[in-house]
Amino acid sequence: MKKILITGADGGIGKTIAEIFEKNGYTVDGLTYQDLDLSNRQDIDSYFKDKDLNYDAFIHCAAINNPKKIEDINYEDLDKTIEVNLLCFYKIIQLLLPEMKKNNKGYILGFSSIYGVISRAKRLPYSISKHGMLGLVKTLSLELGEHSILVNAISPGFVDTQLTRKNLSQKEIDNLAKKIPLRRLAQPSEIAKVAYFLCSEDNSYITGQNIIVDGGYIVGGFQR
Repeated sequence: MKKILITGADGGIGKTIAEIFEKNGYTVDGLTYQDLDLSNRQDIDSYFKDKDLNYDAFIHCAAINNPKKIEDINYEDLDKTIEVNLLCFYKIIQLLLPEMKKNNKGYILGFSSIYGVISRAKRLPYSISKHGMLGLVKTLSLELGEHSILVNAISPGFVDTQLTRKNLSQKEIDNLAKKIPLRRLAQPSEIAKVAYFLCSEDNSYITGQNIIVDGGYIVGGFQR
């Protein structure tokens, strides 16, 4: 049976990704914030020390985003955001690679964001981490291609999750949707289907790519 590791498996997108893989016969190890502190490298080492690390795929969905102006950001804010959004991804990959290389196959998927392609005020730590994700994915795709390990990224736009509903009123969501060419936010399932394709046997030749799933927002919809 195929096995996949997913961080952020309790989030709106991560949970939906876990579900689609389970429906397709995968064993899913879904990590939540309660399972593991991704900002602590020692905790990561301890957690995986005695685990079976033979995974067919690894998807990193976990992320934090605390908007602040640059003068209000301290190094702790910056360090934690980059650690959780980016560096723990690299750390876990290092732990999984020996088995993937031995199997001569595997899929690795990192979640960036439209703010890893463009940016937004008060998103400095988040945007740094998401831009960095794309550099990591591109470099790893070059290093791991000879082992038939495909490495990609997804950059979602605005997604209709519980967190979105918590942070935005319906009026704000409606105004935002008007700036998206498709005139609506994405559903988590629409992101999950892309993740499933990229990390399943349906994908045999796509690597080093960033798939933007934003309903056309960053090509200019926001200019309306």
